[in-house]
This record gives sequence, C-alpha cells and structure tokens, in this order.
Amino acid sequence: MKTISEMRKEATKKDFIVDNLMKSKGLYCLVARPKVGKSLLALQLANSIATGTTFLGFRTSPSPVLYISTEMNSTQLVDRIDKMNLQFNDDNFVMIEQNPSERKLNLMDLQFKFQTFANDYKGHFVIIDMFSGIDLNNGYNLNDYQDMGQVVIPKFRELCKKYDFTILLIHHLNKNNTSLGSTAIDGSVDGKITLKQDSNLKNKILLNYESRDYEGLDLVLKRNENLLFELSEVESDDLNYNILTFLNYAIKQKEFSFTMSDITSKLNLQITPSVFGKLVKSNLDILEKEGLHIEEKRTGGERGYYAKYEEPTYENE
Repeated sequence: MKTISEMRKEATKKDFIVDNLMKSKGLYCLVARPKVGKSLLALQLANSIATGTTFLGFRTSPSPVLYISTEMNSTQLVDRIDKMNLQFNDDNFVMIEQNPSERKLNLMDLQFKFQTFANDYKGHFVIIDMFSGIDLNNGYNLNDYQDMGQVVIPKFRELCKKYDFTILLIHHLNKNNTSLGSTAIDGSVDGKITLKQDSNLKNKILLNYESRDYEGLDLVLKRNENLLFELSEVESDDLNYNILTFLNYAIKQKEFSFTMSDITSKLNLQITPSVFGKLVKSNLDILEKEGLHIEEKRTGGERGYYAKYEEPTYENE
C-alpha cells in the first residue's frame, strides 16, 4: 500500500531518455514514407542522446546508443554521420549491420547482442532501423493484429524491461499514411513519431507525436545544409496554397462556422489541424485585408471559429 504523499513523491520523479518524449524502458515507433528522413532523424536523436545534448529543444539523458541497421551498411552510415557532423565516438555509439549474404537478424540474436551492449557499454537506448527487417520467427505476420499485439510487440517490451533499454523501432507508412501492417503496432507502443512531407509547405516536414504518457505534439521542421532537422518558423510565403484554398472557400460560403479539424478535412488539406490553425492565426492580418474576418468562439469546451467574408475595399477606389 502507498499513501497519497508517497504517490506524489514518486510522481515527481522523472526517469526519461528524452524529456516529455521518451521514458526510460519505453518502446517507441518512428514512421514515415520512403525518403522523408526517418534514418536521418533517428541518427540526430541518437547523437543527442549519446552526447547528452538537446533534441529539437528537449532535454536528453545521456547514454551510449546501439544502432541496428537492416538496410544501411557501415560505409553508408559513416557517410551520413560525416555529412551531419555528428559527434559519435567509440564509447557512445556502436552499430550492428545486417549482412545481405546472411540470414536476417531475429529476436534471439537481438537478445544476445543486447546483453553484450548492456554489459560492455552500460547503454540504455537502442534504434532498430528497420522494424520490418527483423525476422520475427515462427511465421509471425506483420499484418495480423493478434501476432503483433500479443506476441511480437510484447517480446520487444520484455527486452526493454530486462535490459533497462528504451527501444525505437523505425517503420514504414503505407500508401494511406498509416503504419504498415497491423494497427496493433501503433496501439502497443508507448509513443509514435510520424514524419510527413507536405507538398503545401515548401521544404518543410511535419512531425506528429502521440503518446500514452506525454502530451501530443505537432511540429514544423526543416532540414539544414548538414541534413539536420531544425524547428521551422511559420513563413507566409510557404502558406499561399493553404491560405488561398481556405480564402476561396470562404468567398463562396460568405459566412460559416468551423473547427480546424473540420476545415482541413473538408478542403482535403494535407496538413494537421493544429499546424493549419497556427498558419491561419499567423496570417489573420493578410486575411483581414482580403476581406475575411475570423472570430474565435468556444462551445461546450470545443474551440471553434466564425468566419465572415466581405468584399474588401481597394485603396484606389
């Protein structure tokens, strides 16, 4: 039994790998379509943890990192590390690569390698790039809910607890922009990071974070010349497509109420509601000049908006 004071004392303790993103002994998933930057973001995260520096503004708990690659060989990985100017050394970063001429790594292989990493390096963070590249043994089906939710993911969670690891599984998005395979993969992990390249935001990548332990996030990122992700400020030049689509809709409707979720769905905008809300708010002055007036209103705890379009008065009139 625990008293309320004991519970409060324990609740104040923070045991994390990345503050407000990844807890110790947690299991997480990073998903994206090909070429969006999954491995680049994973390497940047690994560098932050290995060196104890911030990751996109979030504090990290320093730890050696084990990077398991089923697609890149060591030459390709070193090339990326050098281009990104990452600060790995022999004490804080080790790699296991999948040899194409050998059988796939399986869960038994991982258990042995995890034991070595825990004993020799005292590390607490592991990246598996890619999740689908690991042989799941005994014919487990990536698309089967029971296989993923009751067998495979629990095995990874057991490894987290046994070796005091936080594990990040890198995985693909399918053509519907949901995680490839069973939905049990998303439902069984502690948190999911989704990267999406949005054609409406030039040179920008949207990061969505969902977790059972921390508050969700929507971030707009850009890659610098060293291929590192940085937080991006909203720039009006990048928003023309979204703003014009919204403005044209308003001109036709004249007067309407909406929520950000409703409007992004109705206009089929490939952008999350929270990010679109930020874009609209940052362009209120522009919309006012074009004749669109927006007021925020709350009904039943829900944040909604009222929009009214009036033909603007031109300076030369």
